Parts: sequence; structure tokens; C-alpha cells
Amino acid sequence: MAPQRLLISNVINWLVIIATITISLLLSTVNPDMHTFCVLDMSLSYPSRSAKFSLPLFITLSIIFPLLTIISVSLFQPGRPTQHHPTPPQGRIQKLKTLNASLLGLGVSLATSTVILTGVKNLTGKPRPNFLSICDPDLENTERYTVGGFGVEVSRLWVMVDVEVCRQIDKGALRDGFRSFPSGFATIAFAGLWYLSLFLCHWFGVGTTPLSSPRDIQHATNVDATHEDNEPLLSSVLEPGAKMSRSADKEPTLFPVYLLLLPYIPLGLAIFIAGTRYFDFKNHGFDVLAGAVIGSVTAWLGFRMYHPSLWG
Repeated sequence: MAPQRLLISNVINWLVIIATITISLLLSTVNPDMHTFCVLDMSLSYPSRSAKFSLPLFITLSIIFPLLTIISVSLFQPGRPTQHHPTPPQGRIQKLKTLNASLLGLGVSLATSTVILTGVKNLTGKPRPNFLSICDPDLENTERYTVGGFGVEVSRLWVMVDVEVCRQIDKGALRDGFRSFPSGFATIAFAGLWYLSLFLCHWFGVGTTPLSSPRDIQHATNVDATHEDNEPLLSSVLEPGAKMSRSADKEPTLFPVYLLLLPYIPLGLAIFIAGTRYFDFKNHGFDVLAGAVIGSVTAWLGFRMYHPSLWG
């Protein structure tokens, strides 16, 4: 690909990612579909408590930390030779191309997950577990706000009411109280940190086929070099006729177990961040699991757009 066309393509890609994130943030200011509820619903009666992760800390760990790690690894840390990554990027230009591809994948993951979660949150309007403490319902006048239910024969409070029953004057807090599904923290945490895990697995050969001998590395490099404008991080899966030769009696490669910490730390952090949304009563359990699934899928999508399969 000509340098000019490559530059234009990269600029367009980044503009699409930025536009998608901007639209997603604008969607978060739209009033969600505020679902009706019952003031006796125990699943909405949890108390409000301070979150374990403030928004600035969450952004730092889920977005800035993967961003800085990818930049540091791409520019300063040579990778481990594997079938799809036979030699580390050489030269400043090559490293910058590799870095750009990795950051584009992260951008795709975060942008896609953000637009999905904000759209679904607005469509579902599901109340949070601590919604009633946010709402502060007017229990003396529930009849005025009743919209359905047949439990009035048992209790005048055992009915469905609309949001007008709430005495909460902070409209932003009330609007956020209807955004439980899916968990935004879980979605973004997995979109950023799971992508980082996949990137580190690729870069250091965790879970991939390593090349242990100089002959293997030289052969993989020669095959990979036959593809025009190919980059180690962007190399496509080798063609069926270009399989690397391996001797039948070659000894198994000893894998350094400590490298497992590289993918496990970001993944563990993503799980912990997601878990706090459940035991801080910010999201229901299913909402957290749904967010984790969305973030994992978008992370995989962003990774595979710019990297070969780890197991292919």
C-alpha cells in the first residue's frame, strides 16, 4: 500500500473511532426509557454506598493503563518469536506502524463497546439495585402515580408506579438510576483490559506456537517477507502451502511460566472491577455478566482486525 493511501486510511480509521465514541457519550445524556417499578421490590431496595472505583480511577485502569502499556511494549520491548511474530519490529517507522495497528485495535474495542452499552442502557431503562434509595419515592401518594398491578388488595404499595413518584431533585442521578443494564464499568473494563491481555499474549507468545531454533526463525521470516507491505503484528495467517517445516524429533519448547502473569493481571483486574459493581449495589449480577460478555467480544473483534489468531 502506498504511503499516502496508508496515511489516509489511518486518518479515516481514527476519525471513525473518535466519532463513534463522541456519539456514544452524547447518547449517555439522553433520558433512558424509565421503566415502571414497585416500591416494594426488594431487588431495587439495596442501600447506596460509595463505589470502590471512582470514575477517574476507573478510566485510568481500564483505558489509560492499557494505552500506556501498549505504547511501552510496542516501542521498547522486543517480542518472543512465534509462528505469526517471527521477528520483533525493527526500525522506528516499523515500530510506529506496529504501534498504530495495536492502538487501532484498542480503539475499535472501546468505541464498539461504548456505543453498544449506551444504546442498550437507554433502550432497556432497567433500574439499579439501589434505585429506591436514589428515587426516594413518595409513599404517601402512590395512588396518584399507579400505572398497573393487582396487589392493591393486599397493600396499597403493592402496585406498579412510574418515575413521577420519585422525590429526587437531581435529574442526572435519577436518570442514571435507570441505567443498570448492561454494566458500563464491566463492559469498558473488559473492552480495554481483555484487549490488553490478548495483545500481551500475542506479543510475548503466550498460548502461541513459539519458534525455538534459528532455522525456524529464519524460515518463518523468509516466508513472511514474501508478502508485500507485511508487518509482524499485522501478518495474515500463513497460506496452506507455506507451512513451516518442523522436524519430528524436535524437543518441546520450555515455556516460561512467569509470562502467564502478563495476560492474567489485566484479566484479573477487569474481573475485579466488574465484581465491584455487583457488591457495591450498582448493577444486578446479570447486568455485570452481560457487560463482561460485550466487552470481551468487542476486545476480540478489535484484536482480530489487526492481529492474527493466537491459536491459528
